[in-house]
Amino acid sequence: QSCHMQCWVGTHYSLYILLLLSLFCERLASEKCIEPYVLINDKSGTEADFQAPSTSSHESKRRKVVRKYDPEYLKLGFTWNHDTIDPRHQCVICYEILANESMRPSKLTRHIETKNSHFTNKPVDFFQRKLLDMKSSKNIVSHFININENAVYASYLISLRIARAGKHHTIGEDLVLPLIKDAVGAMFGEKEVKEIERIPLSNNTVARRIDEMAEWAEDELIRRVVCSKYYTLQLDESTDVQGLSQLLVFVRYIWQNDAHEDILFCKPISRGTAEEIFNAIDSYIKEKGLQWKNCFGICTDGAWAICRKNSSVVTRVLKQSPCALWTHCSLHREALVSKALPNDFKTVLNTAVKIVNYIKTKPLQARLFQKLCEEMGSLHTSLFLHTEVRWLSRGKVLTRLVELRNEVTIYLEGKTEYIESLLDKEFILKLTYLADIFSKLNELNLYLQGSNESDIFAVHDRIRAFMKKLMLWKSCIEDGKYDCFETLETFIIENQVQPKTNVLSAISTHLSLLKNNFDAYFGEEMKKLDSLNWICNPFQDRLPSSMSTKASEELIDLSEDTSLKNSFNRKQLTKFWLSVAGNYPCLFDEAIKVLLPFSTSYLCEAGFSAMISLKTKYRNKLDVSNSLRLKVTKIEVDAKAVMTKNRKQIHPSH
Repeated sequence: QSCHMQCWVGTHYSLYILLLLSLFCERLASEKCIEPYVLINDKSGTEADFQAPSTSSHESKRRKVVRKYDPEYLKLGFTWNHDTIDPRHQCVICYEILANESMRPSKLTRHIETKNSHFTNKPVDFFQRKLLDMKSSKNIVSHFININENAVYASYLISLRIARAGKHHTIGEDLVLPLIKDAVGAMFGEKEVKEIERIPLSNNTVARRIDEMAEWAEDELIRRVVCSKYYTLQLDESTDVQGLSQLLVFVRYIWQNDAHEDILFCKPISRGTAEEIFNAIDSYIKEKGLQWKNCFGICTDGAWAICRKNSSVVTRVLKQSPCALWTHCSLHREALVSKALPNDFKTVLNTAVKIVNYIKTKPLQARLFQKLCEEMGSLHTSLFLHTEVRWLSRGKVLTRLVELRNEVTIYLEGKTEYIESLLDKEFILKLTYLADIFSKLNELNLYLQGSNESDIFAVHDRIRAFMKKLMLWKSCIEDGKYDCFETLETFIIENQVQPKTNVLSAISTHLSLLKNNFDAYFGEEMKKLDSLNWICNPFQDRLPSSMSTKASEELIDLSEDTSLKNSFNRKQLTKFWLSVAGNYPCLFDEAIKVLLPFSTSYLCEAGFSAMISLKTKYRNKLDVSNSLRLKVTKIEVDAKAVMTKNRKQIHPSH
């Protein structure tokens, strides 16, 4: 026992001396005297050797030794992670990974003896079989990880489709997943169906995916707007099915040498006052790091809280950005123009609406009228209800009533006094004229609805042309030419009717009234654009008088550039000025401030239509902002990037 005790004391004394020596070397290294001694790889012995490093002044820091794996270590039950930078060994029995400093036979043997003592004297063939088992288990785990990642990616793609279609979130688990399982099972078999079942599509999962993708799309939009030198806003306010006021804002910005527009945000508001609307916009602008000074335009309708002279939303925005321009929506102005009617035409319109309502508002009357139209072989079998807030309603209602006037006359015979109006030729003359003129106004309105892809000069060119047509039609009516109004002319020819003077006078008065209203709503803006005609035709010889000297010099240089003249395309005016921004910066700044602002608030109107389809009476508690963003956004959502950003535990649907 005394011999064993002496041996034990001697061993620990040696280790104690080695520890003191190591601490002493580290102390000297910290004082930049010498470097510490470092351990080197030792395959054969159980004790570590020491090697004195170089004392060069360029190698004053400690040098870390990386031990390399020896295939002979498999006899001790260890493999490695195949990482050349940070090699580590792994036990093939318990799969424990040890540090690189433990890659020595003595420590490897100690691990086997202490943690896996019943495998100490096993042959190398045994450890080789264990190594193969470990590799196969790793492959299985890796396979399941890949399957789960693919399932999550599929979940994002399907959730994006659901949001774009505006469907309820439960459709993923109730309809989409069973459909996929049925199709895959029929074409490939039950094995693939089990993998399809891993796709998580529960109600909460789809909602969470939509929120994550909407957040990614919003961040991408903000990044683009921040990089844009200028941006403009379009806003409107409306109520949803719950009666809650929703503020909808769109933004137009410059990205990759082109103008883009997208939904900025949708927020619920309580009262809809000018102060509340502006505070909602201002807080969002500042929260996202945008600058009011870069806002050079705002387009709204003519609501009192939006555009009144004092303390309106527009007034508050212009205080934040004095260089911004306010644009009254061209669609709303056109709708206001078309509402102006002389009294006799108002009577005709109201009577026509009452006739339609008599048939359409009662289901029995509507079914009987439909049956009558089918028996008579009519092209149409129903009338349209008139809705005052719909821009195209009057034109469509009157046109359909004129087309079915014979069927309506037969149906109403002996039922109501409105039959007398339909038998009055003067009433029919006025009705056919109203159907024609409102159809022409509808054509103008439809063009303005698609004017988001056109510039403001194109919008005013179309309005100016319509105003000239009004004077032409007036001249034709006064000269007895009715071919400009097809429905009116057809009725006159078929019934051999000569319009009376009072009818022609009423038509002429209405055309003049429309022309004057267009002048009142668009005349001032047209005069301003006439002085900026160099933007849509920069190759003219005349220079604007209000332009600065530097900009005039640039305009002269541009107008004499033959290559630009050959590549100039009037339909892509914004792209043209963006392409010359580097060479003509002053001209570009002046032009883009006119071209970038919205000319209508049609995007907001389309957004509210999408919101109605999303937030129904069955989903009246839905927070519509994220679903609406994915439905109307023009940014392509990168589902892979969203999945990587929000990588979480995967839970398959049950």
